[in-house]
Amino acid sequence: MNFDLDLNEKQYEAVTSSYKYNRIIAGAGSGKTRVLTFRLAYLIKEKNVDPYNLLAITFTNKVAKEIKERTIILLPSFDLKDLKISTFHSFCNYFLRREIKVLGLPRSFSILDEEDKMNLIKDIGVDKGYRKGDDVIEKAADYISFNKMEGNLPGDINAEKLASKYKISYEFFEEYEKRKNAQFSLDFDDLLIYTVLILEKFPEIRESYNKRFFEILVDEFQDTNNLQFKLLTLLAGKKAGIYVVGDPDQTIYTWRGANQRVILDVGEYFKPLNTIILNENYRSTEEILNHANKLIDNNLERIKKDLFTSKKGGEKITVYESNDATEEAKYVIKKITELNLIKKVSYKNIALLYRSAFSSREFERQLVYAHIPYRIYSGVKFYERREVKDCLAYFKLLINPLDDISFARIINVPRRGIGDASFAMIKKEAKDRDLSLYNYCLKIDEYMCPISSRMISKIKEMIILLEDTKNKVVDKNLSYSEVLNDLIANLHYYEYLEENFDDDDERIENVHSLIEDVRTFLKDNPDSTFDEYLQNIALITQQDTINDSEDAVSLMTVHTAKGLEFDYVFIVNFSDGIFPNGRSISESGFNGLEEERRLAYVAITRAKKELFITYNSGFSYVSNGRGTPSRFLKEADLSIRKIISESPSQAAPGQRIYKINIAGSGVSNVRESRVGRNESAVSYDVSNNIIWHVGDIAIHDAFGEGKVLKIEGDILTVDFKNFGIKKMLGTHKKMKKKE
Repeated sequence: MNFDLDLNEKQYEAVTSSYKYNRIIAGAGSGKTRVLTFRLAYLIKEKNVDPYNLLAITFTNKVAKEIKERTIILLPSFDLKDLKISTFHSFCNYFLRREIKVLGLPRSFSILDEEDKMNLIKDIGVDKGYRKGDDVIEKAADYISFNKMEGNLPGDINAEKLASKYKISYEFFEEYEKRKNAQFSLDFDDLLIYTVLILEKFPEIRESYNKRFFEILVDEFQDTNNLQFKLLTLLAGKKAGIYVVGDPDQTIYTWRGANQRVILDVGEYFKPLNTIILNENYRSTEEILNHANKLIDNNLERIKKDLFTSKKGGEKITVYESNDATEEAKYVIKKITELNLIKKVSYKNIALLYRSAFSSREFERQLVYAHIPYRIYSGVKFYERREVKDCLAYFKLLINPLDDISFARIINVPRRGIGDASFAMIKKEAKDRDLSLYNYCLKIDEYMCPISSRMISKIKEMIILLEDTKNKVVDKNLSYSEVLNDLIANLHYYEYLEENFDDDDERIENVHSLIEDVRTFLKDNPDSTFDEYLQNIALITQQDTINDSEDAVSLMTVHTAKGLEFDYVFIVNFSDGIFPNGRSISESGFNGLEEERRLAYVAITRAKKELFITYNSGFSYVSNGRGTPSRFLKEADLSIRKIISESPSQAAPGQRIYKINIAGSGVSNVRESRVGRNESAVSYDVSNNIIWHVGDIAIHDAFGEGKVLKIEGDILTVDFKNFGIKKMLGTHKKMKKKE
């Protein structure tokens, strides 16, 4: 490792800074992860800082793992097991497992995810006489989230001065906190709130952490909220150095609490502050960066910088207008097909980005029609799938028998004939005895519960099985994965999936994957416990689940794409009212427009080689009118390219036609295209009228039946059932297509 040779001038200055307080403004693609990694290596190797005395905070678990792995590569002879690199929430979980006892809560607390949290609020609503779908439930959930994001608990709110419209929501808030704490459960906001509370109220604990940390490094600092910044100041105290890396131009999470003023004004709190700007981009072409710079320069709340690159020139950005959503999607799929077949671009190097998730529908339909593999990342995460959450609920009860939310989830899964009325009786009986649902059912036959003996017998069977499994989990000599698989099998959960779901094979495979996940975690982390595995799952984010190896087109919102990059990017549905989002502007005015512009800037700078921007002029129920081009096109100095004679019906199959691209500058150019008999056809042979698509079943005289996997001109890649994968000439006389 050679610091001055492995880094550019500004990166080297940032890595080797001797200032106590540093702010690194790292533009998109400027190597901020590299700078953070080298900073850690520099402090450990050159400044002899013990890894235990460093803390690095990242935005996702995935990035935390990447930085740790890179640092290990840079410092192969150093023991880095005590180097703490984690997200804010993961660090708070680590902190509370050690310190929460001072608040009277056990270290074995459970972590509620968003679904668990919402179910608890709904239960409170039902007990108050509301229905689960009533507006009051959603309003209460929003009220609770808003206050906790700001660090407020019910005791911090003056209930007497509350406006009448908030009174009911406040009552929900009080009851939510009581029930959650009674179950020894914390939600995501609690992780931050309780950590800050302990550091504020217990100076001896705060002092121990102030003494521990030599420097605290924070990635993606522009997305820090007020509570996270407060936590940072408490951890640092007067002794620790602060090293924050971020880009105000990429602040896109204010809707969930991020405060751009934190990175802009951090120098007001940590003085003197050394600011270094990294503006050499290693990701995108000059063409892409020039337009990105022009767009973001329209924002006023920023630290001025212009990205530059050594990658001079580059393909012109294509802006395409279509008449409706279907035509827009077909154009995008056509371009993806060309990239794959003509430029030999792997699907995994192509991304389709949109402002809001609803925009994906038509593109998904056309991708399926064209047999193009894709993966959508705004869908249900693995750990949020029904069968996975069912199993995790059982696993959580092995650790925390006070977890009523998990118990409520599995009391009748698999079905035990326990209806809503019977479960309501169980809840009332447990509440009257001040017991958790699990602990009540543990001795249910002693309490004369007013439900049928058959139901009691079923519940006892489940409890006995869980108690037996709990004992096995404690036994260090047994394999966790085998014990958990036995639990799921003995619960007859696999049979339940087979009997109740058409996609039971996939669901069963998901359960197997979960159990394998437990095995892998404990193998990779031999000092960890099963309890820590469950904690780790609760803190997984959307981006942590992204699979870089799967050869499929990536579909995702721009928010999800933050921090990622792709060779070829399509930004779709780029219409005013959709992108920028009309509601965001109407609710937040100037600030809303600036954030939407930052979001567009993030989208553009995801592209490495080529960028396509599309929109359609069809009627939109979102904007309640016909689509018009996004105002951001003009701000980015991008012109629309309309394509004439796009319809294949204007030429006979096999005939060559010319399509004229008219650029906004008035300069025209001509390109050649071949028209097929079928819009969805990828390749065809005019002489024998065979039209081949990916996914077709081919019949060969000698090899029999096979599925077409890929088409490259006249060459087909076919997976024959009996002979495996072979490349065949699509026009060969021995080849026919199964109709």
